[in-house]
Amino acid sequence: MKDLFWLLIFIICSATVNAQKITGYVYNTEGIIPNFKVENISKGFYVETNAEGKFLISANLGDTISFRSIAYNSYKFMVKNSHFEEEIVVELTTNSLEEVKLSGGKSFKVPVEQLDDQLLKGIRSDIAKNPLAYRPGYGNLLEAPLYLAKLIFPKKKKTEIAHKVEYNLRFEHFKAFFKEDDLINEEFLMNELLIPKKYHVLFFNFLETENYTSALLGKDLKLEMISRLQESAKEYRQEVLSKQ
Repeated sequence: MKDLFWLLIFIICSATVNAQKITGYVYNTEGIIPNFKVENISKGFYVETNAEGKFLISANLGDTISFRSIAYNSYKFMVKNSHFEEEIVVELTTNSLEEVKLSGGKSFKVPVEQLDDQLLKGIRSDIAKNPLAYRPGYGNLLEAPLYLAKLIFPKKKKTEIAHKVEYNLRFEHFKAFFKEDDLINEEFLMNELLIPKKYHVLFFNFLETENYTSALLGKDLKLEMISRLQESAKEYRQEVLSKQ
């Protein structure tokens, strides 16, 4: 019995010692994603990204790390040695489809914008088959046409305009952006902005003082981002690199 106890202690300690940390960032096309669940499926626990989209999770080689949300397409990977050696950056794509389940249990996927049209067609079809079921239960029957019209053509609710909250980009955002973007990457830093690799970290710190906002991370503003970076790189080379 005592041997079994010490064996269990040894197994627990071994698992603790072998566990390592994986760190990285989660973002989408609009920027970082705070409070996003990052799950170690193999070990059965999860962590959440902080306000800057960064996460830190324990894992062993071979564990499966998952990134899942109803708003995004799921992504997962099996832990390798390379995941412990550097920060990883995960870009999630928006899930534009919603799963609709019918009463019979069959499910299918349909674009969200088509749901209202399908619902309207269903109501019209049901009214045609059972018109009496849709008349008012009380009052004048002459009100029925008006009642049916309200069912078929309800007043559209006023949609509230959602304002995206902008934030200033920090060192971590620039580091992740230059690491994962197809165009504005490390080669762009060295060949176009003329920033030597050994000065990249200092350049990211410099960019943090230049008042870049998250709005520039949008795909439609990539040209403006490039123009701003070229101006900042020129200023950095003149003020900093020229004095090295």
